[in-house]
Amino acid sequence: MNSMLAIRASRAFDGERFLTGGVTVLVDDGRIVDVEEGFPDVGVDRHIIEHPAGTIHPGLIDTHAHLAADSAQGALDRIAGYTDDELDAVISDGLRRQLDAGVTTVRDLGDRRFAVLDRRDRQRAGAARVPEPTILASGPPLTSPNGHCHYLGGVVADRSQIERAIDERAARGVDVVKVMASGGMTTAGTDVLNPQFTAADLRFVVDRAHQAGLPVTAHAHALSAVIDAVQAGVDGIEHCSCLTETGIHLSDEVIEAIADRGIVIGGVIPVPQSMDLSLAPPKVRELIYRQGAGVEQVRAVRMQMLDRLHRGGVQLVTGPDSGISAMVAHGKLAELIEFLAEAGLSPAASLAAATSQAAQACGVGSRKGMLRRGYDADLVVVDGDPSTDPGALCNVRSVVLGGTVVRG
Repeated sequence: MNSMLAIRASRAFDGERFLTGGVTVLVDDGRIVDVEEGFPDVGVDRHIIEHPAGTIHPGLIDTHAHLAADSAQGALDRIAGYTDDELDAVISDGLRRQLDAGVTTVRDLGDRRFAVLDRRDRQRAGAARVPEPTILASGPPLTSPNGHCHYLGGVVADRSQIERAIDERAARGVDVVKVMASGGMTTAGTDVLNPQFTAADLRFVVDRAHQAGLPVTAHAHALSAVIDAVQAGVDGIEHCSCLTETGIHLSDEVIEAIADRGIVIGGVIPVPQSMDLSLAPPKVRELIYRQGAGVEQVRAVRMQMLDRLHRGGVQLVTGPDSGISAMVAHGKLAELIEFLAEAGLSPAASLAAATSQAAQACGVGSRKGMLRRGYDADLVVVDGDPSTDPGALCNVRSVVLGGTVVRG
């Protein structure tokens, strides 16, 4: 469609706040050229798209996805068995699902054989076969021998292997280094209650990556791994579950340390109001049964944690581990935004976590995540008013990617 667009909607979210009274976003050559109040005359050369009952907002950003995972139970376990063609098909399906849901940027935090990174490079070379969200990628996550997601190929057993792994990622131009600081819920034999690296080795990972100009985000379920990650100087923590033998423990001191260091928390998995525990990963079932809790209690505790982190000044961003199961299938980011709002964040703060704040966390805040002149024209229009009903974000009416209408 003509790249000279004028998109009119009743209201907008600009990445930080809601705007009412009518908004017109002017797009030219893939960029936003202006955001104007009301519905001014835009001339005869522009294609005008009207959404009288809609809200326009920046494209959503998923900061924690696994595009090599197929959004079904046991998705991560299947990755190692895919042929290259099968893996490419799974990645394509994940990107399609994300775009249909209004996600225009995806940060992949764990692939195999650098498949998603190669897809990113194809995209950047202009060789994408169909419209797809902008990809940012880490390649295989660094993990310990037999550690969480070891089958993805990122095992490092000593500092010389850490050096080689970081050097390879720097040479390939990854967007972020992912390290598994604790065991994971979906890898048999790993321990979610304890670190996978010594504190000194984790600091070595971070220092080496920072020397190469690469940010680091750490998967951390165990409280001890969260503390090690904070002290190591990571840029982000995924999940931040703060698990111990006696349950979840998140102290004010840990919150203050995370906030003071500007560490971003992602990998927040929304807990549904009800779920079939038989479909949950074994480690999840074990923890729930050990604590004598039901899904409702787990959900309440998780929301309380998020509220405390937010009120403590910690930046939360949206990345639900997309693709690893049906519960967090690709394209369900809006459900996490709703979850954040239910946990106590305002509708504006919840949506900022998926737009401007997510863009900053991913290193693309100077060109994505805002309705602002000069920014990429990645735009979404939804039916309804997310300022009063975050569920409206599920009602995607139109998606504009780089100035081209690709959905709706």
